[in-house]
Amino acid sequence: MAFFKGSYYENLPGFESEDGAKPAFRGVRPRPVADPEPILEHAVATGDRLDRLGHEYYANPRDWRRVADCNAGTLFAEDLVYGPDANPDADDHAQEAMGEPVLIPRRRDGGV
Repeated sequence: MAFFKGSYYENLPGFESEDGAKPAFRGVRPRPVADPEPILEHAVATGDRLDRLGHEYYANPRDWRRVADCNAGTLFAEDLVYGPDANPDADDHAQEAMGEPVLIPRRRDGGV
């Protein structure tokens, strides 16, 4: 299985059978999920996206996963900025979760 260079899944071990036969599942093991300590609350505003939160707080849009890991009670990361109760039959985009708090964890290097 091939992943993009730098992917969170790039170096994860695959499933292996115990008897040396071909594994039944051609995937990889789950990635370890960090349990970062939240230090800020961000109120969702118009136009917020996960990559923008990563860029705003960590200067790297790919670090949106840190925000998602900190808000582990949310099943889908997109629900942090788009309300899960959005009308799926609507012609426009999903309703933004205006004013809802999103927990922001500390930077890896110790500051925010």
